[in-house]
Amino acid sequence: MSKKVLYFITSEDITGVELAMEHTDEDDVTILLLQNAVYFANKTNKTVSQALNQKKTVAACKEHIDLRGLNNFVSDKIKLVASEQVIDLIFENDTIINM
Repeated sequence: MSKKVLYFITSEDITGVELAMEHTDEDDVTILLLQNAVYFANKTNKTVSQALNQKKTVAACKEHIDLRGLNNFVSDKIKLVASEQVIDLIFENDTIINM
């Protein structure tokens, strides 16, 4: 039975992304990058690229990207979400893991 899992990542520790990749393809996993974790959204981050290749959804808060001036460095495969959409993501998932 599949479940929807949201990884809420706020720090500059890649462990949360690595843990999210341990889920089977049966689970619908979303990795949400917030605060300083948005630095992982850059095009050259190998761990996030691996997560995307595993069909994990990776999203980043657009406001946090903008505040840090990272707009030109974010991978096109990462879904940018507004702050109000973060609340929607929380309620759409069965389990939330905060890292």
